[in-house]
This record gives sequence, structure tokens and C-alpha cells, in this order.
Amino acid sequence: MKQNNRPSSCGCSSARPPVPCGKPPREECRPPVPCRGGYLMQRIFASGRLHRRQGCYALCLDQLPCQAQPPFTVLEVCACGMPQWEELPCRNRQSLLLQVRVPLQVRLRDGCGQTYMVSSAIVEELPLRYECPPNDCWRGQPYVQAAVRLACRPQPCGADCPCDTPLEVLIEGYILAPCTVGCLDRPACPPSLPWYPQPMFDPYQS
Repeated sequence: MKQNNRPSSCGCSSARPPVPCGKPPREECRPPVPCRGGYLMQRIFASGRLHRRQGCYALCLDQLPCQAQPPFTVLEVCACGMPQWEELPCRNRQSLLLQVRVPLQVRLRDGCGQTYMVSSAIVEELPLRYECPPNDCWRGQPYVQAAVRLACRPQPCGADCPCDTPLEVLIEGYILAPCTVGCLDRPACPPSLPWYPQPMFDPYQS
């Protein structure tokens, strides 16, 4: 009896090598995919937080237009731009003291009912407590962020004196440094296995 080796209608040869008995069909050998090794994270060397729920600040209104007529009423205050800081002498060896200047954007209304946007700033002291030996903090970079808003509606003020404004101020500071997490020399992952056993079925031996 002659074996039919003619190509089938699907374009592939009907004669295929038999699958070894007792072994499931497997895919072609592929090179192992290496596992992902280490990655970078920010390590915190020092941290600090200042939260004043209702502090009274004397805001000096800069760049006030000439046509603005007193009295002025502050309508909205928010932090504008990145805070500026400088280090101050600190008696506590386990802390770092920063003087932080937070730039503000102030929206106010004058006596004629016109609204204007002016700039101002507040200054606060922020202590940062070391979370590691102080000698290791020279590798880190300080980072300061701030948020400011009105605590309640202030009283109208004149043009010659600062506006006493109740503000809620939140200032957070850190000393950060990138560090490597994980093992860089981790061996390659083993080949993946199927979740369920493959059926032992040979269509050419039926």
C-alpha cells in the first residue's frame, strides 16, 4: 500500500513525523528570558513636616496696580512656584533646620470692586529629622514642597500696611538620594510550565 504524500488542501504535507510516545508536544527551544534585576528608588535620609491650620500672616502685596483703590480684600491665596530654602544653624544634632520662603499668588478685590492678581510670599522654619547617620546625608538632595490656602475670609486692609491674612500652610521637606533595590546578578528565570498537564494523544497512532 502506497503512502499518500500529496499536499492537502490546506497547503501543508499530510505526512508528519510521529510524536514520541508518552511525551507531550512542545514548542521550539527558546533562549531563557533573563529576569529583571535591580531598579532605582528614592531613599529618604531626612524628613520634616509643618502644618499650620490657621496662622496669621502679614502679606506684602507686590506689583499692585496704580489704578487699584483701597481698601483691599483678599479673595484667594495659593502657592506659586517652587519654594526657596536655606540652611540655618541648628543646636539639635539629629535635625537639619531650613528657612523656607514660599512664593504666593494672591487674588484680591479693591474698593471699586475690581479684582487683581498680585504676588507675595511667606517665610517659615522647617526642621528635618535625620533617619540615618548625619554623615550619610551629604549624598542626598533636599526637596521641599508647599501648599497654601485661605483659612477664612480676612478683613479689608489698606495699601500702606501689610494685609493680615489667616492662612492654612502645609510644608513638607525631604533629603532624597537614589539607591538600587533588588539583585542585579539574579540568574535567568526557568522556562515556564503549563498550568495543567497536556493530554497524551498521538493522532498518527490511532
